[in-house]
Amino acid sequence: MKIQSNFLMRTITGSVFVIAILASMLSLWSFSIVMGILWFLMIFEYGALLKKNGTPSQIKNLWYSFFAYFYMALPFVCLMYLYVENPLYALALFTFIWVNDTFAYLFGITFGKHKLFERISPKKTWEGFFGGLIFVIIAGFSFAHYFIHGKMDVMYGAGKWVGLAIVVVIFGTIGDLFESYLKRSLNVKDSGTILPGHGGLLDRLDSILFAAPAVMIYLMLI
Repeated sequence: MKIQSNFLMRTITGSVFVIAILASMLSLWSFSIVMGILWFLMIFEYGALLKKNGTPSQIKNLWYSFFAYFYMALPFVCLMYLYVENPLYALALFTFIWVNDTFAYLFGITFGKHKLFERISPKKTWEGFFGGLIFVIIAGFSFAHYFIHGKMDVMYGAGKWVGLAIVVVIFGTIGDLFESYLKRSLNVKDSGTILPGHGGLLDRLDSILFAAPAVMIYLMLI
């Protein structure tokens, strides 16, 4: 019952969050404003975590501020670049992250036995990782099917979207693990409480922070 209740709460909160993100993609201005607000709140959460738990004496506050620019500001710039380049890239990034989170969670609680990185994130499993990967690849084929136009080589188009899906899963998972490591180093369970069932915005968008720069580089390379 507890798992079902938690999943229901995650679903409701996640659905509202998804609708807000999708609505913001109607124009560059709305997307910029919504992303700007989200990133401001994430930086606020990050600062609150440091203030609440104290800064380790061996690491200066300046380092944490410098780190925040690369951990949060750089992904924001990359995300805006993706939207300007083609709004579909930003849509795909968020879609693939959401699909991966959902099915990794479902496969993990249903079939999970082998820990992915127990020392950092005890709940993540290889079964969840590959379950999420499979469905994100399916989502990649869906994007290729619906968004390839004109005389573009279909195989190239499919390969491009599936490759993008794989990049998102790999680097999104790294981002998730890194945020778990960050929370463990600060001795906290969640980065905040703004999103019931998910914790804070950092908990919800941690995958984006690593995936956005990786997707931008991937698209540049191909």
